[in-house]
Amino acid sequence: MKVSEDIDVQMLNEFKQGRLEMLYRRLYPALLLYAVRYAGEQNSFLAEDCVQNAVFNAWKRRLQFESVESLKSFLYISIKNEIVSLHRKAKASERYLSQLEEDVFFQNSVIDQETQLLLYYAIRSLPERERQIFELSFIEGLKITDIAEQLNVSESTVKKTKAKALDILREKLPRELFLFFFVLKN
Repeated sequence: MKVSEDIDVQMLNEFKQGRLEMLYRRLYPALLLYAVRYAGEQNSFLAEDCVQNAVFNAWKRRLQFESVESLKSFLYISIKNEIVSLHRKAKASERYLSQLEEDVFFQNSVIDQETQLLLYYAIRSLPERERQIFELSFIEGLKITDIAEQLNVSESTVKKTKAKALDILREKLPRELFLFFFVLKN
């Protein structure tokens, strides 16, 4: 037998007795390198965990190994399985987050649409003059002087009518919605 083979046999015997020092000195660097390469750069930080898990699983079955080759095979296959499992979990997590984002977007779209309908119907329910001044002021963004000039009324009439429209909307809309649209934005 070669010296290397003698050392491998000694390592296996010590491993079967529960001692890990020789295994770590002889195999750990190669196992870690394998794990880093197999996991990829973006997951290299998980490689050491995969190696540790593989060694622990082998240690639990340490009496079953008849040769160094069977131990090495078990370790390499365990590392590969750990990394495959990590990739699967990452993919599942990505799919879950993507679905969650889609659900939130859909819920927000529904809420936005319902809110807009609520606001639309509240504005449509205003008396004609109040609705006209409200739309010129809030939707078209005209100033009170421009509205007064366009409708051929006084500025005070525009102010009073605009205030009346806001009072009606305050009564018709939920408080939070009214505050959001007409107090917090202006």
